[in-house]
Amino acid sequence: MFDQLLENTILLFVAVDPIALVPIFASLTQGLNKDDIRKIYIQATVVSFFVLSLFYLFGTAILDVMGISMSSFKIIGGLFLVAIAFQMVLEQRQSRRQNTAEVALDDESIQSLAIFPLAIPLIAGPGAMTTALLIAETNSADPKQMLVNFAPILIIIVLVAFAMWLSASLSKKVGPTIIIVIQKIFGILLGALAIEFVVAGIIESFKL
Repeated sequence: MFDQLLENTILLFVAVDPIALVPIFASLTQGLNKDDIRKIYIQATVVSFFVLSLFYLFGTAILDVMGISMSSFKIIGGLFLVAIAFQMVLEQRQSRRQNTAEVALDDESIQSLAIFPLAIPLIAGPGAMTTALLIAETNSADPKQMLVNFAPILIIIVLVAFAMWLSASLSKKVGPTIIIVIQKIFGILLGALAIEFVVAGIIESFKL
C-alpha cells in the first residue's frame, strides 16, 4: 500500500510540477505586498484542491454517464501525459507555462490571478486532472484504500502552497539550470508511467 501511495504521489507531483511553478508565481506577484500575495496563493490552493478532488471523487461517474470506458480513458490520458513528458524533456513546458502566465497578467486583474492562471491550468491542469481520475480508478470499498489514494492530492497541494509561500526566496536560489535538470528527470519518469497507462488500457480494451 505504501508503494502505491509513493507511486501515485510521484505521478501527481510530476503532473503538477510545483518546482517549475516557483519562478512563475514569483514573477506574477512581483511588486505586490505580502497580504495580496498571501491571498492569491491561499485562494489558488483552495481552488486547485477543489478541482482535483472533484475529478477524484466524481470523474469515474462522469465517464459512465458519457459512456466512456476507463480503458479508453487510460489510453487517451496516458497519451496526454506522454505529451506533457515530451514537453518537459525538451524544455517546452516551462516556456509554455510562462507564456500563459504573461498573457493572464496582461488581461486579468490581480483578483482573478488565483483562479487563472494559477489554480487552472498551472496547478490543476489537464494532466493533473487526468492523473487524479486515473488514481481514483483503483479505489475499492475499503475506506483505508480510498484514503491512501486521496492522500497524494492533499500532499501535492500542500507542497504547492509551500512552494508559492517560499517563491520569493526560492526563485533566487533555484537557478534555471537546476529547474531544467529536474524537469528532464521527472519528464522521463512521467513518460514511463504514462506508457504503463496506455499499455494497460490497450490490454483491457482488446482483452489481450
